Amino acid sequence: MRRRTPATSLAVLLVSLLATTSCRRAQGPADQYRAFVAAARAGDAEQVWSMLSEPSRALLDARAKEVAGRAPAGVIATSGRDLVLGDLSARTARVESVVVSRESRDAAVLAVRVEGRPDPEEVSLVREGGAWRVVLPGAVGQEKR
Repeated sequence: MRRRTPATSLAVLLVSLLATTSCRRAQGPADQYRAFVAAARAGDAEQVWSMLSEPSRALLDARAKEVAGRAPAGVIATSGRDLVLGDLSARTARVESVVVSRESRDAAVLAVRVEGRPDPEEVSLVREGGAWRVVLPGAVGQEKR
């Protein structure tokens, strides 16, 4: 029996890892929302921004421009992305549970139970570009599901 070289062993390991990674189930809406909350608690604004739906980003951009328009020039940035750059971890509620209430191919509604609140809150997600994205309340294009 021939002995494997370190390079052959490494190649077998890499092929095995790639095979198991490609077979993983796509992340569901509840998992995506938990990741969104974890990114917010960690203060990772870039990750939070990337997990928001396009209508939610547009809503934040419009709010940022509105607020900047009332402030002296240059004091407040006009980007919605800048609105999520604050201290997210201090303001992010602790989530106790996330349950999918309704799910279709491109939309989902979650029942999110937050620490200190008696009733679960509804959170909407939409599938954009093959990934689940969080829809902020009031975002244009958010339909009742």
